Amino acid sequence: SEEVEEEKKQEESEQEEETAFSDMERADLIEYINSLEEEVSYLEEEKDNYYNKLQRLQADFVNYRNRTKREKESIALEAKIEIVNEILPVIDNFERALSAEGEENDLRTGVEMIYKQLLSNLKSQGLEKISTVGEEFDHKYHEAIMQVEECEEESGTIVEEMQRGYVIEGKVIRPAMVKVAK
Repeated sequence: SEEVEEEKKQEESEQEEETAFSDMERADLIEYINSLEEEVSYLEEEKDNYYNKLQRLQADFVNYRNRTKREKESIALEAKIEIVNEILPVIDNFERALSAEGEENDLRTGVEMIYKQLLSNLKSQGLEKISTVGEEFDHKYHEAIMQVEECEEESGTIVEEMQRGYVIEGKVIRPAMVKVAK
């Protein structure tokens, strides 16, 4: 009977320990859960901040892209206007020459003056003629439309220019059409 009582006391003692341990565990778990909830709340807030920042950056980029597109269009328009303003006096001179009465020689002189004026305007924009006759053929600047067999020039040398070619700042606008010695 003493043994039975001792076993009962031991069981009661173990149950008290389990309950105390369970209570301690429960408090720790509640504290841990609360800390996790705080961390989740903090991370959600941080995620929202990053998401908002991303949306602002995307909007800024779209605005930047639209602004640069408008600026490019504006610059292109200004360049067109500048070129047209330089060519308009040439058109005026052609109109004067065509409406003028006089000898053919006067008309030729007028057209030559207009031609020189137009070339001068285009040169001011950086236009340069591509050199041809007597030069060695270069596929970057010349387009061979014919080969001439009976000539005194070395093979690959340009013997005649059929249509003038032009470059602006080293970029070919139109290659020169040429005849080349075979």
